[in-house]
Amino acid sequence: MNKEEVKTWLSWTKIPRRVPLVMGAVALIAAIGIFLGLQIGESKDHEAQVTALSTLERIVNVSDLSTFTAVYNGIAEVTNEKNPDKVDFYVSYEAQVEAGIDFSAIEIHMEGKTITVDLPEARINDVSVDISSMDFMFFNDRANTSTVSERAYKACEKDVQAESENQGAILELAHQNAQNVIRALVQPVIEPMGEEYELVVN
Repeated sequence: MNKEEVKTWLSWTKIPRRVPLVMGAVALIAAIGIFLGLQIGESKDHEAQVTALSTLERIVNVSDLSTFTAVYNGIAEVTNEKNPDKVDFYVSYEAQVEAGIDFSAIEIHMEGKTITVDLPEARINDVSVDISSMDFMFFNDRANTSTVSERAYKACEKDVQAESENQGAILELAHQNAQNVIRALVQPVIEPMGEEYELVVN
């Protein structure tokens, strides 16, 4: 039985959802937005723009943020350490894949009354294999040793990383969700500046 035949046991299950932001961070952002709104009301137009741009840069400087999570059911092939052409065993597993963007790589520009936010490409931020979900099919009984779980876990991590990076839908949804997150964070900061200010997210 080869890997493709074994894979018929398993299937992709994507569960798109926006990852909720930490409540403390939301409260902080809301406080910043209120503070900025008060400051804008008391400042000249140029000073308001400088203050807004600085505040927006601080808000999005949060490094990695996962904006899409998928559950992946996969199977990894583990070959013999001395003879790589020989399969010791297959291991089925369940893993969680988190994708998003590097928020610290976001670029913010302000020209006139247009605020432009340029987002980096989405990427796989983290993979987490559920070790309790692993199920083995041995072709070499000698491979069933005390270290088999460690070997299998590493193989599962490598497998899900490679498979998820080839799933364009995951990265596309992560990017779309990142755009929505940015709008949700930035729009409340811009609104007090007046209707003539426009937010563009690329």
